[in-house]
Amino acid sequence: MAQDKISGRILDLSEKIPLKNASVMLLQAQDSILVGYTRADEKGDFSLNKPKSGDFLVVVSYPKYADFFKEIKETEPESDLGEVLLTSVAHLIEEVVVKRRAAITIKGDTTEYDASQFKMEKNAKVEDLLKVLPGITVDASGNITAQGKTVKKVLVDGEEFFGDDPTLATRNIRSDMVDKVQVYEKMSDQAERTGVDDGVREQTINLKLKEDAKNGIFGKALAGGGTDGYYMGQLMFNKFKGSQKISAYGLLGNNATTSMNWEDAQKYGGDSGSTVSDEGITFVESQVDPFSGQGVVGIPRAINSGINYNDKFNGDKHTVNLSYKYGNIKSDGVDETLMSGIINSETRKMVDTKNDQHRVNLRYDLKLDSLNSILLRGNVSRKNLWSEDQTNSKNFGNDLSSPVAENVSRQVSDSEINNYGAYLLYTKKFMKKGRSISLNAEVKREENTGGGTLYSTLSRANAADTITDQYKNHNQKVNNLIAGVTYTEPLTKKLNLSVGYNVEKVDNTSLMESFNTQGNMLDSTFSNNYDYNRLSQNVSVGLNYAGESLKVRFNNILSDDALDQTNNYTSATLKRSFFTYNPMITGSWAITKSKHMWFQYSGKNQLPSLSQIQPLRNNNDPLNFYEGNESLKPSFNNSGSLGYYSFQALSGTYLYIGGNVSFVNDPISQNITNENGVNYYRWANIDGKTDKTFSGWAGRYFKLSNKLGLTNTIQLTLLNSQYNNFFNGQENLIKSDSYSFSYDIGRDTKTGLNFNISLNPQYRKMTSNLSPDQDNSGFVFKSSGKVEYFFPKGFKIYTNYSYTYEAPTDAFDQSLSRLLIDPGVSKKFLKDESLVLDLAVYDLLNQNVGYSRSQSNSVFMQRRYDTIRRYVMLKLSWDFNKMFIK
Repeated sequence: MAQDKISGRILDLSEKIPLKNASVMLLQAQDSILVGYTRADEKGDFSLNKPKSGDFLVVVSYPKYADFFKEIKETEPESDLGEVLLTSVAHLIEEVVVKRRAAITIKGDTTEYDASQFKMEKNAKVEDLLKVLPGITVDASGNITAQGKTVKKVLVDGEEFFGDDPTLATRNIRSDMVDKVQVYEKMSDQAERTGVDDGVREQTINLKLKEDAKNGIFGKALAGGGTDGYYMGQLMFNKFKGSQKISAYGLLGNNATTSMNWEDAQKYGGDSGSTVSDEGITFVESQVDPFSGQGVVGIPRAINSGINYNDKFNGDKHTVNLSYKYGNIKSDGVDETLMSGIINSETRKMVDTKNDQHRVNLRYDLKLDSLNSILLRGNVSRKNLWSEDQTNSKNFGNDLSSPVAENVSRQVSDSEINNYGAYLLYTKKFMKKGRSISLNAEVKREENTGGGTLYSTLSRANAADTITDQYKNHNQKVNNLIAGVTYTEPLTKKLNLSVGYNVEKVDNTSLMESFNTQGNMLDSTFSNNYDYNRLSQNVSVGLNYAGESLKVRFNNILSDDALDQTNNYTSATLKRSFFTYNPMITGSWAITKSKHMWFQYSGKNQLPSLSQIQPLRNNNDPLNFYEGNESLKPSFNNSGSLGYYSFQALSGTYLYIGGNVSFVNDPISQNITNENGVNYYRWANIDGKTDKTFSGWAGRYFKLSNKLGLTNTIQLTLLNSQYNNFFNGQENLIKSDSYSFSYDIGRDTKTGLNFNISLNPQYRKMTSNLSPDQDNSGFVFKSSGKVEYFFPKGFKIYTNYSYTYEAPTDAFDQSLSRLLIDPGVSKKFLKDESLVLDLAVYDLLNQNVGYSRSQSNSVFMQRRYDTIRRYVMLKLSWDFNKMFIK
């Protein structure tokens, strides 16, 4: 009988390794009679004779792999099957698990969690859900970190919820309303519409609601009263009907429970709890919103409220999002700061502050048709800030027992800050896929007006006291106009070209006046009238490659920045221009469905700010004078990041690792000069030097015991930075290192004993080469957690705790420790357990003392401040929920 050949190579689908000795059978298609048989060799190759007449079936088998079937027709004389890829049974099961509501799936750049796979307590909020999701952490202030990055936005069904305020979504929406939680880096509106990556990314969480959760009302009402005059109240109301979402909230209290988010803290003009040093180092004591009452000095009295409206009309052609917020906070207390290192000082300040703001945000999306769209954004805000500081500060030399200079002062300041902004983006897509043009325009205006008084007495050894008695005025305005056009053209199915042009005009005017009260005379030394204008133009050319697994975006930006500075007192002008090349590359690689890698690099010219170039000497603190530098040049920042994450559906293991590095050439820093006990800070470029920062993180989440419901997470974090400046003409290198290990273990079944314990040992190393015998290196240990026990009939006892220990250092010879224990008992009532009575003790051991340690501008700092102490509170809360069947 005449015969032909059937051949091929048998490989594993995932690893592409040869499957030696895989069996190959040839069956008659009509009756399944075996007519041929062979095995694969070491390379996975096989060859089998096939009769010339008749239809046949090739069956390839290998232990623990799914069988492969291929029909061979009589008309196919020679059959080369090429690579025969077999799928392992484990991989098949994983695919099935994924398709059947896996706990976690990875879709391109998006990690998606199935909310139904995580057991939650009745009436729990989204914040409670996020706390149990692998790779996501939520701190006590509601700040969210996902895959090592801070979450800036929380969307609801892809739409903004109260603007960019994450906690208003996470603390308002019930977890049982959520179908999926998606985590990804959101591109800018323009980049999403054109497909051209402009490098603007924000770590984002999107909450996809269940269909039956989009038609009803829900919310929460809470009232609480405690010892020592503590109180709190909360009211949250939501009405969802299809695409329409109406939400309102009102929070008040004096126990730091009126929380929003840290980003609003900066917008509202208060202390966000995070400080940026003059070298650019960010120190985060806790990222909090000033209207939360957390992180402020003393006892806060806060009101925090808002209303949000979101809807779609005419078949989703129109989308409107409108929100209004109002916040008010008052607080007073004592704040003490010690500085050690090349500068030694101590400061005691009595602080009294008031902060009031109104803010309106608008977003309107219009889909003219399938090819044309318009986006309009607008915002208006008004802030009123008032403060009174009574300060006693001392500077020391080598003898720490006797100050070389001392200042006693009282300062009152009152400011009104108005902001206006509008942004317009028009995008037109063409019939050819990938071809588009977009036009954008933006206008922004900020006005800061106000005044104040300063009375201070500066005392120095062997010198007469210097008394300052002044009143001050300031009037600062910033006008910003931006316009641009971007065109994209597909070169191939996977490769896209983009060309763009942008122009930006920024006009800064700053009038700051100091008048001596006696004689009403202008003090020209501490007054300034300055204009700082910038015209920036840039041309960008980019290539975007979008394959099935690999996506790469490469942008080349040529920038021309023209600076025009005018000192209106002296009529002196300075004009300069800088032409720079700013490259950027971003990309991602989907290795498999459950393994993903991302990378990014950017080079950016950093221009000096108005506050850095304005040659104003500020005498608000007579022991520390700060002055700008009109001759500052831009610095250049090269930064890159790389990350990887994976999820194994069968074991529930989640792994992530990443890092970021940054090099700033000719950095802008503050040089310090000490004269007769007074410090003078002046901005300057550190030519020929490079500031360096590196951060790395890795974490792994896995289940310890399915039977007991135990899970745990291990995470490592490394931080390293090197910054340059000069002190008294001597070159100074400041190094900061942090090595952190954290281990979390928990049981979250909502039955019996539940707990979550976090252990976080750290070692911090902070050194300055000008004070090698006095650094701030030391061991730090932090631990926090909760333990709760669920009894029948809705009873629960619980305790939350937080412990912090900081060892003595060369700079500060005392250790700092604090143990906060907050026990309580609660009882749920009603059939749906929506009514909860809660009795809690806060700071049982009465150890809550505000403190922090950090390094800034070559100086080691230790801060202590008044904060909330022990009290007992009784709370009654009601979670209401009424969903309507469509």
